[in-house]
Amino acid sequence: MDSPLELLNIKQLLQSKNNFFIPAYQRGYRWRCEQVKMLINDIQLYLQEENSARPEDRCPFYCLQAIVVKGNQEENQGRLEVIDGQQRLTTILIILQALYTLRNKTSLEMQLKMPTEMFLQCGLKRIPEIDPDLYLVKYETREESSEWLKNITKAFLKDDNRAELGSLKNKNSDYYHFVEAFETAFDTFEGFMKESEQKLPVFIDGLKERAFFIWYNISQTDSSDTEVDIFDRLNATKIALNNAELIKALFLQESNFGHQTHLRNQLAIDWDGIEKRLQEPSFWGFIYSTRHPYEYETHIEYIFDLLMNKSKDVEDNFHYTFDQYYENYVTSYDKLEYVNGCWKKVNETMLMLEEWYSDKTCYHYIGYLLEYGEELDSKNPITIPYLKRVLEGCSKHERTDKLKDLIRHSLANVKVQNQFYKYSGNNLTQLLFLLNIETEQRRNSDIARFSFSEYKNIKKKPGWNLEHVASNTDYVPTYEEKDKLAYSLLEYFTGVKKSEGMDNMQYIQSIESKLIVGTQEKDLCDKILGIFQINENTDSKLKEIKTIYNDVLAFFCSDEDAFKDDIELTVNKRRMNEKDFIWNFALLNASTNKSYGNDIYPLKRKRIMTDEESIYTPICTRAMFEKAYSQKLKNLMAWTRTDAHNFWNYMCDTLNEFLPDGFNLPFNY
Repeated sequence: MDSPLELLNIKQLLQSKNNFFIPAYQRGYRWRCEQVKMLINDIQLYLQEENSARPEDRCPFYCLQAIVVKGNQEENQGRLEVIDGQQRLTTILIILQALYTLRNKTSLEMQLKMPTEMFLQCGLKRIPEIDPDLYLVKYETREESSEWLKNITKAFLKDDNRAELGSLKNKNSDYYHFVEAFETAFDTFEGFMKESEQKLPVFIDGLKERAFFIWYNISQTDSSDTEVDIFDRLNATKIALNNAELIKALFLQESNFGHQTHLRNQLAIDWDGIEKRLQEPSFWGFIYSTRHPYEYETHIEYIFDLLMNKSKDVEDNFHYTFDQYYENYVTSYDKLEYVNGCWKKVNETMLMLEEWYSDKTCYHYIGYLLEYGEELDSKNPITIPYLKRVLEGCSKHERTDKLKDLIRHSLANVKVQNQFYKYSGNNLTQLLFLLNIETEQRRNSDIARFSFSEYKNIKKKPGWNLEHVASNTDYVPTYEEKDKLAYSLLEYFTGVKKSEGMDNMQYIQSIESKLIVGTQEKDLCDKILGIFQINENTDSKLKEIKTIYNDVLAFFCSDEDAFKDDIELTVNKRRMNEKDFIWNFALLNASTNKSYGNDIYPLKRKRIMTDEESIYTPICTRAMFEKAYSQKLKNLMAWTRTDAHNFWNYMCDTLNEFLPDGFNLPFNY
């Protein structure tokens, strides 16, 4: 059992000589007699159906579900700690001992009722009370728990009316359920013997050979969680093994490979290599679409879902993908050939994705299409299997042309006049997303790439907002936020940010050395410092705050080349504020946008520049605040109407080959 996850039948479990320890944080054994009988009958029914079925229709094993353990036999004094699955593990142990007891009932009864010397004088061979091949289950909460099965067997055989079993049942709750399970199993197997001479031997062979646990040893993973953490997660949230884990257990069965263990080992190594690659943020961010209906902890499951065309239509079937592989596995004549064929498709898919990722054009255009593209002949979102069909057999030039056609198709219904001049429109976000991608695509460097990983992480949480570069709503100072206003303005002029826990006096002292006497900035900052001295919420005091704020606006000359707030559209003669046009919007993550509020442009610009190292900002957003699109830099302290026109021209030039006809401003400027 070198792999952390594999299928293990009862025979292999017994041969492994594992002993198990049930820690105190788990509840005791609680299976009822009905559950024990149901399990036995379910296995028996499985064996009957499979033995009578055609070979191609047979199911290779009966799944006993998962056993999650932690530890190493050699390092943990010959025991493994059971984190999940102890109820079924204990039930199988009781069933095996009941079978052993039934087969040796006469000899065991004799040795219990006869003194040892007399037993030996009769020439009888003493047999162990407990099946010597069994594993041991010990409960931390019961000091004598290592003896519980022996005690039950002795009591069961000591007298016919099972009176001693009654006293054992009353000993504690664990013993009550142990005894119930043992009696149920024994009586059920006695019934098997009465029905048919062959029924019990067939059941025993089937149980050991064809009943499998899904074995998972977390000690062979990189998990840093404690045993209690894992137990709580498995039981409180009912987390099941995912499709990838089940497929891995199916593929890596020893019986698939026979003596070719090197092939099994290589597949396991290759599997881990692919998972490691898929866990890399830049690669995963490129291939995984936020429109995809499923999320993944094990990323290789995404590849299997793609290969099996798993859609949202089957979201109620958690194990849909595993079921598809399992059904095909069962009907395959050569299991190794089937596994190799499936694994070949996984490798081919990864090679295709690697090729797309390494090609800068494919990387950018496919990354965009996975987020916003639609199939040419339907409204379905573009997926990797669809792109594979469209691009298969294409030359590099043909591939680029087809990707561009798909991008144009994604923008075919976009009309500037109807959709782009609104505060929050999906089309506007889509266009700015494409603008940032195409900007990176045009940069003359192979390492200049749009970060789909960063973009999608923010899209998931906290989300992207469309931010007015020049504030749509003029900032109105309030008494409640006067100190915050002062801190923001002083930070702009001095570069000193107020630290947490710092009071007004401490902050003032920290910026004094930054202010040069005799400068216009020093005079303005002295006025701003006066905001801290305003301690009355009256109309006259509020007027003082507004006067200081207006002096700041005048300093930045923010009224020069201003946007028009009442312009007539040529399309429908509506009148709108130019600040609501596309040229005044940038993509910002929601948390950043919230912190900026309606700050004036120079404060927003300052924050964008200082936050660059810790907060991801798309290249075009940063360029807008750097005024990289402006032909003449007349005023660095305000986003003007001329700046907005220059940005609009850049957008049209950059996206010209993708934009639909008639994509232009709905008014003359």
